[in-house]
Amino acid sequence: MNMKMKTNGDDNFSASSGDDGDSSSSYYSSDDSQTSRSSRSDTDDHSHQDDDDDESSTQDVLMDDLLINNDDEFSESSNRKKSFVIAIMVVLLGGLLLNFSYVLVQLRDVSSEDRSTSSIGNNNIINNMNNINDMKNEDMKNENPQQTTDPNNEKKQQKSLREKTAIYKFAGLHGNKYRGGGVLSNAMIEQYEEDGVIVIRNLIPTKLLDKLDEASAFLVKEHQDSESGKKKRSRDQFHMVKNGAIFLGVPPPTTSTPNNESGCSSNKEEGVCISEDTTDKTMNKNFTVDKTMSSFRHLALHSKIPGVAAALLRLDELRVGGIEYLNLPRQLPDDPNPPMHPEVDDSINLRVCRDIFLTKDDSDYACGWHVDDSGFWPAVSSDVGVNAWIALDDMPYHWSRKTLPADRQKQSNYTPIATFALSLGSHRAPWRHEAYEVTGSPHTAPPEGFLSADDMIERRTGSGTCNIKTSAPHLYKELEENKIIYDLKRGDVIFHDRWLFHRTVTVSEYEHQLKSEFGQTFNLEESDKIFRRYSIRYSPGSARVPPGYGVEPSVMYNAANANRTLDEISESDGPWYPKAWPRLAKEKENVEVEGIAELVHEKMPQAEKAREDRQKEIKLALKKKGGRRP
Repeated sequence: MNMKMKTNGDDNFSASSGDDGDSSSSYYSSDDSQTSRSSRSDTDDHSHQDDDDDESSTQDVLMDDLLINNDDEFSESSNRKKSFVIAIMVVLLGGLLLNFSYVLVQLRDVSSEDRSTSSIGNNNIINNMNNINDMKNEDMKNENPQQTTDPNNEKKQQKSLREKTAIYKFAGLHGNKYRGGGVLSNAMIEQYEEDGVIVIRNLIPTKLLDKLDEASAFLVKEHQDSESGKKKRSRDQFHMVKNGAIFLGVPPPTTSTPNNESGCSSNKEEGVCISEDTTDKTMNKNFTVDKTMSSFRHLALHSKIPGVAAALLRLDELRVGGIEYLNLPRQLPDDPNPPMHPEVDDSINLRVCRDIFLTKDDSDYACGWHVDDSGFWPAVSSDVGVNAWIALDDMPYHWSRKTLPADRQKQSNYTPIATFALSLGSHRAPWRHEAYEVTGSPHTAPPEGFLSADDMIERRTGSGTCNIKTSAPHLYKELEENKIIYDLKRGDVIFHDRWLFHRTVTVSEYEHQLKSEFGQTFNLEESDKIFRRYSIRYSPGSARVPPGYGVEPSVMYNAANANRTLDEISESDGPWYPKAWPRLAKEKENVEVEGIAELVHEKMPQAEKAREDRQKEIKLALKKKGGRRP
C-alpha cells in the first residue's frame, strides 16, 4: 500500500512539474541552438554569452532546489503517514494487551479451590457445593471403617453436584454464540431448565451497585426512623418490604417539552426534565429526586438482567421464529446472496410483573418452602416467569463449598447471616402438584377468580403459603434433600424459575447449623446487620393478571384490568408493568417514562388507598374464620 502510494506520489509529482520540465528542456534547447549559431558566426558579444551562461546556471540551481524541496515534502508526508499507521497499531495492540490483562486479573481473583473447576466459554465457573451430606457420609465411614464405596461413583456424584450448583462468573468477553447480551450459552440455558436456577456473578457494574447501596441504605434508615419506638411484631418475616422500588425517584409530570429546558438543571432522568429542588412527595418524602433512587429502575429495565431473563425463557428464539435465526450475520449492502432474516414478532416482550426490595434481620420467623402467590406474582398459573434475586450484601454460607471441617474450625468467630435457599428441580418434580395444593398456590385458584374475601378464605386450598413443614412433612423432606444455599457475594444474581420452591434462611438456622456441625457453641459475633436483597419478577407481556377478588394495584385503580394481559393494561392504562425487553426506541421510552410519572403521582395513590381498604376486609374475614391466613 505504501509503495503504491509512493509511486502515485512520484507520478503526481512528475505530472505537476511536467510543465516546468518542458520549459526547462525548451530553455536548454534554445541555449544549445544559440551556442551553435554563435560558433558558426563568431560575431556575438562574449559578455552576452556570459550572461546567458549565468542565467542557465541560475535556472539549474533553482530547479535542483525545487526537486530537493519536493522530495523533502514527499518524504515528510510519507513519514507522517507511517507515524499515523504506527500509532493506530500501537493503540490496537494496547487494547489487546488490556483485554488480556483483564482476563488474567479475573483468573487471579478466583480462589485456589475454584481454579480446579472447568469453564464454559468465557464464563469462569466457581464451584459452590453444599457438602453437608458429604460430611455426614464421611463421619459414617469413619465410624464404620469396613464400609466401602465406589470411588468412581463418588466422583460422578461430586461432579454432578458441582455442575448443578455452579456460580458463573461473567467476564465480559463473549462470542456470537452467547445469548442474553453475551451472557448465556445454550448449555447454561439447558442447565437452568433442568435445575430451575442459575447464578451469575459480575453481571452488575460496580458503579450501579454503589448507587443501589446508597438507595437501599436510605430506604432502610427511613424505615427504621418510622418504626422507632414501635413494638416489633414476632411474625414479621422481613425487617422491611418495599413493593414497587422500580417507581422510586420518579419526578412529578412536567409540562416541559424536550425542546424547552427552562427551569431544568443539567441533570436528566431518562428523558424527563428534573429540577434541582424537585421532591418526590408520594414515594419518598424529603428526598431530592436524582439517579440514586432511580437505580432500582435502571437495574430492572436497562441492565443485562432483563436480557438474561428473556433468554432463559427463550423469548429471543420466539421473537425471531426459532433458535436457528439467532445471531445471523449482518446483511451487507452489496451482498449478492444475503442471509435470510426472518420477520420479527414485536408482540413478544418481557415486562416487570412485580419488584420488591427486602431486608432480613435476626428475626426467627421466615416463610417455609413455597412458590409465590398472586400477591407477589400477579399472573395466572399458566404463565411463565423468571425471578432475578439480587444480593445487595455479602451472604457467605460456609457449607455451600467443599471445605474440610478441620479447615473451618480454624475460624473461631462467625457472623450470622440471613440468606436464600432453593430446591433444585422442584419446578418439575412429580410431587409438585401436591405441594401446590398444600400451600394453596395460584394453581389451585378457580378459573374465574375469587368472588370476595369470604370466598377466598373458604375456597383456597391448603393450610397457608408458608406451612408445608407442618402440613406435609414428607414434601418438606423432599425439598430439603434437594436444597442448595449459595455462597453469595454482593451483586450476585440468582435467576430462578417462577415455580421453583424456595425459602429464607434465618440467622437462627445458621447458628443451629454451626452447633450441629461441630458439636460445640462458637463465639458468634453480635451483629445488627440488615441483609438486603432486591427481587425482580419478570413475565412475558402476554401474561394475564388474575381475575376476581384480590389486591393487585392496577385492578384496585381500574377493576376492568382484571384478567387483562400486562401488555393490554400497560398500553391502555399506563405502564403498571414496565417493558424491560427488548429495550424501547428512544421516542417510545420517553413516552413510557412520562407515563410512569403520571402513574406514580396520580394513579398509584388512589390504588394504594383502595388496596388498604381491601386488606382491611380480608383481615376482618380472617378474624371471623379463626385467623388462618389465605
